[in-house]
Amino acid sequence: MTSPAVSAKTAAQKADLPWSYQYNAWIRALICVVAGIVVGVCGTLVHRLGAQYNAPVGLVLALLIVGISAWSSRARSGVVGLGLHMIVSSGVVAVASATAMSGDILVPMGFYSSTIPFFSQYAGWFWFFGMIVIQIVMVFLPRRWFVIPVLKKSSAAHRSDMAIAAACDKAARQ
Repeated sequence: MTSPAVSAKTAAQKADLPWSYQYNAWIRALICVVAGIVVGVCGTLVHRLGAQYNAPVGLVLALLIVGISAWSSRARSGVVGLGLHMIVSSGVVAVASATAMSGDILVPMGFYSSTIPFFSQYAGWFWFFGMIVIQIVMVFLPRRWFVIPVLKKSSAAHRSDMAIAAACDKAARQ
């Protein structure tokens, strides 16, 4: 479960990566699962914003959140992390679309009414299949699109850091 972003060669390069990319493969996979849960819940709560006016503002926002989180999961843990993210996030939406004992559901899918706008009727379908399509497309994108570059310090900054380190060593010896 390695990814190009986490295969830094030195500890200094690894320390320059975001915090969630610095852990071992199991912790990064757990972070992908938690991100999938959060995306599924937040997207489910927001995807119907503007649906009653046939303006997919909430759906666009929810799918944007899915795209960003899926990109991060692939960069953090490769295709395996993205697969975990997709399974968990779509599972959360599937559970939310199931009818509860009281008859209430969070993601209504597939009903028809001549008085309700089109988007309001089908927002649940667009949300569920849209999030799956975005994540499947990310599987087939090139690996280099998911690399977080580790910035190299300029030679002046490197010399400055070396001078500070030498001064600290000299002070510690005295």
